[in-house]
Amino acid sequence: MDTEKTQLLSVGKAATYLGLTPTTLRRWNKTGTFKATFVSPGQHLYYSIADLEKKSKGLVQSAFDWTSANGPYTPPSDWYCPTSDVFKARLERMAKELLESPLDRSAIYLIASAVGEIGNNSYDHNLGNWPDILGAFFSYDLGKKTIVLGDRGVGILATLKQIKPGLSTHREALKVAFTEVLTGRAPEHRGNGLKYAQKALKQAHAQLDFQSGDACLKLLKNKTKLQIKIADAPIRGCFAVIHY
Repeated sequence: MDTEKTQLLSVGKAATYLGLTPTTLRRWNKTGTFKATFVSPGQHLYYSIADLEKKSKGLVQSAFDWTSANGPYTPPSDWYCPTSDVFKARLERMAKELLESPLDRSAIYLIASAVGEIGNNSYDHNLGNWPDILGAFFSYDLGKKTIVLGDRGVGILATLKQIKPGLSTHREALKVAFTEVLTGRAPEHRGNGLKYAQKALKQAHAQLDFQSGDACLKLLKNKTKLQIKIADAPIRGCFAVIHY
């Protein structure tokens, strides 16, 4: 048995690992949503890294399921940012936690700023035009160096068609959003934020998987070329996973 994965973490450290709060883990243990690996005689909760890894894999799937669901529903509160103020507060918390890690500070700044651009797009581009559930999915797993974002907005194609009516596919829209500076005039800055995000993540040697509609884009670590293809399943809005 892998002794590292059988190591037990306190509820506080386990919560940090999953990007949640200790209160949420205690509630999930009580309701049976996610049971602690071990409960001490004093009722202290402990979690194995193996169990946390299984749960963290569900984090990405949970975000994808939400963005692709036919009917609207609200994600768990620890993963849901109904307003941009909530998103910014959680982004600041993530940045502080990253500063406690051995990751290079310049990489932390680049990653946090890229996450900020992707997340802000959810609010800026859907303002007053959310199809159903407003807000964004945002969580992270410091143990697996993974950050997940998503929304159920109108998507990149519908956003860019306002200033580039000739766009007709999600693949075309993704390419434009990540490679072209459309305009520097406010409020027509659509797409520029994602172009910055991919440059910042490239400099931080991070990987990005981004999907909008039926198209997905991949930026591999230490690679310069973007890969854009048709996705296995379409989503509403946007979905992004960052591995650093």
